[in-house]
Amino acid sequence: MLNPEDINFQKMGFRAGLEIHHQIKSKRKLFCHCPAELSHHLQKIPQYTFHRRFRAVMGEMGDFDPGMLVEVEKGYLIIYHANDEHVCTYEMDETPPFWIDQESIDVGFNLASLFKCESPAQEIVVNRKQYLDGSITTGFQRTFIVARDGHVELLNGKKIPITNILIEEDSARKIKTEDRGRTVYYNLDRLGIPLTEIITDHRAIDNPDDLVETAKMIGLNLRVTGLVRRGIGVARQDVNISIDGGNRAELKGVQDLEMLPKFCAHEVCRQAALIDIKEEIKNLEINIDDFEHHYIDISHVIKTLEEGEKAFATRLPKFEKILMTEIQPSKDFGFDIFEKCNLITGVQYNEMFHSGEIWPDSIRRKNEPSSLFIDAEVDSEIRKIMNLAEGDAYIAARGSEKPVLHTMKKAIERCKQAFEGVPQETRKVLANGNNEFLRVIHGKERLYPDTDTPLVPYPMEKYEKILAKPSHRPLELLAKYKGLTLDKLELLIREEQVPLFMKMVDGGHANTSLAYQLLIEMPRWISRKGADPGLISDELFNSIAGSISKSELSRSDLRPLMLELANAPDDEARYKALAKYKELASKKKEAKNER
Repeated sequence: MLNPEDINFQKMGFRAGLEIHHQIKSKRKLFCHCPAELSHHLQKIPQYTFHRRFRAVMGEMGDFDPGMLVEVEKGYLIIYHANDEHVCTYEMDETPPFWIDQESIDVGFNLASLFKCESPAQEIVVNRKQYLDGSITTGFQRTFIVARDGHVELLNGKKIPITNILIEEDSARKIKTEDRGRTVYYNLDRLGIPLTEIITDHRAIDNPDDLVETAKMIGLNLRVTGLVRRGIGVARQDVNISIDGGNRAELKGVQDLEMLPKFCAHEVCRQAALIDIKEEIKNLEINIDDFEHHYIDISHVIKTLEEGEKAFATRLPKFEKILMTEIQPSKDFGFDIFEKCNLITGVQYNEMFHSGEIWPDSIRRKNEPSSLFIDAEVDSEIRKIMNLAEGDAYIAARGSEKPVLHTMKKAIERCKQAFEGVPQETRKVLANGNNEFLRVIHGKERLYPDTDTPLVPYPMEKYEKILAKPSHRPLELLAKYKGLTLDKLELLIREEQVPLFMKMVDGGHANTSLAYQLLIEMPRWISRKGADPGLISDELFNSIAGSISKSELSRSDLRPLMLELANAPDDEARYKALAKYKELASKKKEAKNER
């Protein structure tokens, strides 16, 4: 396996792109009139519940999307938590959609202007994008493109192409799972809240540093507009990664941008290892037809089976070293197969075993020996029963017969995929930097027109007016305000203080340094002192800045003044306190002049 700490990404042919999802500010949900807000009590105490099971639907060309077939194969029972305040019959999939929220459409075109899109949509065409994991009650997400062919600029001058900007409805929030993950609970309050999806070209970025900066710059551009929401869970990033000889893998659920380089490195390790496995298979003189769906009952040699359990094994010719190949730190190819089987069938990791794990140098034998249910004696019996030759392998699983046989089937299928190298997959990132199978990557069959929603024309004159508005992109702000660094700008954007900062500086009330001190440093200092800086109005901040700039107030008196303002009972008392400090400053100046 490659060393994840020492990867030459350009040499590996690293290519990456982003899909950034961010909730936008709106009063109502995208396709109904329920409030676009989350419930504090619905997560645990629903007013009512209902359940669904899902099945795949053919696309426009009469084909099933392969990713949807995998979702159906999981056999989930979905239970929804709902109430009358945040959920109506639309979220329950009992009525068609209402008219699209116009405010959300306008936000989309404002974002198209922000990212300099050359191809705005003249008509809104709503499509259905299938989701059968239960996160959307209809089984599909309603989504529409507002613009194409834009870009985001990085600090080094690179322009990263943005292929599409979309507006779509957010999914439900997962609460918990039961029954080995086969029963999933969702909270419906978030379902339908409008969000934007910004998609960059998935081959445009050739190193993790630029990938991180692209995600950061898109996020800053979105937040500086004031059109998107703040808080935990309002933004999510998916990353598409490939290398030379590999394939596109979509990593879902990247929340922490600081972890992104590690996620990239571990995915490059995985793809490189799978490419090596493909080449190794060519030297083994085996072919794909040697992997048969032939499952052998080994229940009689497993002495620890519980009542109703059975154990099966399947032969994998000349695959023992392949299964033991480390493809990501502390994970071999065999365990990667188990992750896929676990997700689809519900069979647990400690109920699956591959023959390479009997050896002392195998990863699970070294790290988690207690999770292995087969010892050397049982392994020897299984090898005799299956008549394994040297280098042959087997995968075994125990539990209820139906999911165990299902596991055998998925294991064989995954081994056959190894002949082709890296499969196209959507994968979930893990806390240690690795990732695991989530579903087959979706194809064109997943998307088809929504017959419930008419076309919505968007006047180009309206878009031209949006284009004519002054923009405040982060790089433009950095160029305009000397002394303002990207780190300082990030804090101003995060605290939603950019408009007041610009008003202070552009109005001549403060320079960049003073404005930043007043709007970022002083509120933090006040909070540490146990007071509430939010009680000080924008007008008062602006007045303080002007007083300091005119030398009517000493900068050295700023801390005691701000603390007194934060502790004052009302605005009248705050303005009196400011007047008092200005008077003290005037007396100090007079005394100094007399000396």
